[in-house]
Amino acid sequence: MTIIAFLTLALGIVLLLFGRRAFWIFVAVAGFIAGLTLATQYLSGQSELVIVLIAIVAGVIGAVLAIMLEWLAILIAGFLAGGYLATTLAVSLGLTVAAGNWVIYIIGGIIGLILVAALFDWAIIILSVLLGADIIMSVLSIPSSTYYWVIFLGLIVVGIVVQAGIWHRRYPVERTMGRREPS
Repeated sequence: MTIIAFLTLALGIVLLLFGRRAFWIFVAVAGFIAGLTLATQYLSGQSELVIVLIAIVAGVIGAVLAIMLEWLAILIAGFLAGGYLATTLAVSLGLTVAAGNWVIYIIGGIIGLILVAALFDWAIIILSVLLGADIIMSVLSIPSSTYYWVIFLGLIVVGIVVQAGIWHRRYPVERTMGRREPS
């Protein structure tokens, strides 16, 4: 397993299980994946170390943005995650657009941005789980078959259950069991 594969798998697992808990991880991983994708695509002649360093810089920029400008960073991460997931889904389904995959990326990015803006907590959980599961599946290189989808959906369920459980424990809902508070 290469350094990139190991690092990417670890980030996928962290994102799958803890993306909402520390939203800056979600933003940093989205930046890392965007940097890794762009560096791999445009700097294919460079060494693996250069590509990893560029991806790490993009991730650090994302984390710093998340800490300093929380809402802006979350919106950017929603756009990046939505675009990445839409492109990955389109490619896995064999869909192509005459204008190129960047159109699918932008449409998915806008959907991700709107989801994050409208449903902050659940959007972060869902996008981070989907992104984490997709990253894990891409590193494991399981061919697209019934097993692929069973494992992918299993990862999604586990990620949502874990993250929703962590979120619920951190921000519990007060239960009244049908009783009303005295006026």
